[in-house]
Amino acid sequence: MGRQKPREVGKEFRWVTVSVCSRVGFTLIELLVVIAIIAILAAILFPVFSQARAKAYQATCLNNTREIAMAIAMYTQDHDEILPYALVDDTVTPPSGGRTYYLYWFGAIQPYHKSWQIYRCPGD
Repeated sequence: MGRQKPREVGKEFRWVTVSVCSRVGFTLIELLVVIAIIAILAAILFPVFSQARAKAYQATCLNNTREIAMAIAMYTQDHDEILPYALVDDTVTPPSGGRTYYLYWFGAIQPYHKSWQIYRCPGD
């Protein structure tokens, strides 16, 4: 029930009933219901987040491929419409004392892109 408490109204005191709530905290059932609702929402949202992450990886890989293609196009334009070689081997026979030099296509187009990370997709 409630308790009577004096309250000043104007110049006189009146007795008003103030309800006292003796309940503090949550019951076990309420906590279990909240935990169950959170678990259901998490089960619904986790697949959505993983699909979004997969789409982001796919977009990054596509952008890396586009950047490699642009670097090859710029190399080709600068070198009289000749594509970069797959491998340039500047081998001198060991008796003559020369060195072996290999230039792969990704080394040839390196000045035309900004990072070596474009050769790796984040999903791999």
